[in-house]
Amino acid sequence: MDYKLVCTKCGQEQGDTRFRCKKCGAILEVEYKYAKLSPRSVFKKNKKGLARYINLFPIKKLATLGEGGTSLRRILPKSIPDVDILLKLEMENPTKTFKDRGSAVEISRALELHAKTVCCASTGNMGLSVAHYAKRFGIRAVIFISKSASKAKIAKIRAQGARIAYVNGDFNSAQKGAEMFAGKGLAFMCGDYHFRKEGQKSVIYEIAEQTKGRMPDYLFVPIGAGTNFAGIYKGLLELKRYKVIRKIPRMVAVQSEMCAPLVNAYRNNKRIEHVTPRTAADAIAVGYPSFGFEVLEAIKGTKGSAVGVSDDALKDAVRMLEEYGVCSELGGGTGFAGFLRMYNEDEKAFKGKKVAIIITGNNEGRFT
Repeated sequence: MDYKLVCTKCGQEQGDTRFRCKKCGAILEVEYKYAKLSPRSVFKKNKKGLARYINLFPIKKLATLGEGGTSLRRILPKSIPDVDILLKLEMENPTKTFKDRGSAVEISRALELHAKTVCCASTGNMGLSVAHYAKRFGIRAVIFISKSASKAKIAKIRAQGARIAYVNGDFNSAQKGAEMFAGKGLAFMCGDYHFRKEGQKSVIYEIAEQTKGRMPDYLFVPIGAGTNFAGIYKGLLELKRYKVIRKIPRMVAVQSEMCAPLVNAYRNNKRIEHVTPRTAADAIAVGYPSFGFEVLEAIKGTKGSAVGVSDDALKDAVRMLEEYGVCSELGGGTGFAGFLRMYNEDEKAFKGKKVAIIITGNNEGRFT
């Protein structure tokens, strides 16, 4: 579809290679001139994975490695007999996390702009995904990452041929480094920005198709930078626009209590402030979520909520998932941990409800 990039704060239109507003520095949004499509023609019925949703992406051709099309699995815990629980298993993507949905769209746009190099900031999973896609499509990748990041994940990134740019500090420090690099015209900016958000929204398209439009009552999503949450909300609004679905689920944002800037802001009705990440769940160790404002707007728009969980609760949730054959890293199981906490605090609120939980990935293998 036809689109333009606009600033989410001041509304000023931006050039196609911008990743922040040149006037106020805020993040950007892909604003479409929505085409008139019937519910039956929104998705490409003869395509698989993300290619099914090309009509709702800001690209002409998808650079795909088979991402998307992940399972929606129902589990029936004996301890939770009165809730219909659906798990969206994003570890089935090529690099075992939901990040591949965004990387496919970002690399597609980079190729259309004839970029030779891409860069991004990462806590690990993003860098691996971007590096993998860049390598497969003949683009150089530079990954900015904290010196304290997972050594195992850094090794996987390096194995893709990417250049590692170490920074002192957390994810947000890495983000500043990547933005300075891209701002000099040295690379196309990938990561937690507008084009990635467009790819991430595809997960809710799949859930809509897999449930035949009968959407869950609640949707639990882990929060790091918040891109996935914001993208899902945008996808829900598009599905409603095209009458693919009738109702929008209550969206629940979940963070570790050891890194919960968004949950803190939600509970205290204050602006989001940076915190120092102390969680063992490295995939969501983001001290200041790039799309935090959009996440809060999505929570408000869906009458949802935000909840924090302890790292011990994350470990318990991951172990419980293993009982059902689902192997998740700590960050990937955060949404499930959030559901367990809210259910234990108020069982009646969930009685007879359908709950979908995004299990965002597993790049660590079996948790021990």
